[in-house]
Amino acid sequence: MTSLSKSDGARGPDLWITGVLLVVFVVAFLLARQWGFRASFVPTLVSGLGVVLGALNLVLLVARRGAVQAPEPDPEPEPDRQHEADYIFATTGAAAWRGSLGWLAAFFVGLFVLGLIPTAVMFALTYLKAGARVSWLPALGYAAGLGLSLWLVFVELLAIPIPEGLFS
Repeated sequence: MTSLSKSDGARGPDLWITGVLLVVFVVAFLLARQWGFRASFVPTLVSGLGVVLGALNLVLLVARRGAVQAPEPDPEPEPDRQHEADYIFATTGAAAWRGSLGWLAAFFVGLFVLGLIPTAVMFALTYLKAGARVSWLPALGYAAGLGLSLWLVFVELLAIPIPEGLFS
């Protein structure tokens, strides 16, 4: 039975997340290709870019796996170090990961049930109030601006159909 080296353990979550996102982007790309050109333009562009970048990241992670030792997490990080990706991935606990995945799952369930614009507005408002603890005025302003921007760009400007949810 082999044990994982320190660098293998540090890269494990990166590999899993990249692999899952790569599968999601490939499925999204294949689904988007079944739609007409106008309806599939943005989803095909975004999912295609996700496939290319995900595959590139996966290749880089596999190539570097074992070649670089993961740094020991700092007990007291420097203030600017707290927002670096490698520090966040190395020090974030399981509860924080579950919470983040819960927010992500809630967004996609809302997208399926309610549609894009209502979900984006409610998710932004809920996350800013509960997750980021932003005061009401900026949270309401951001949520309203997001909903208005999505409606103007996709419905009025581009006339691209957007997900409307189950109750439309």
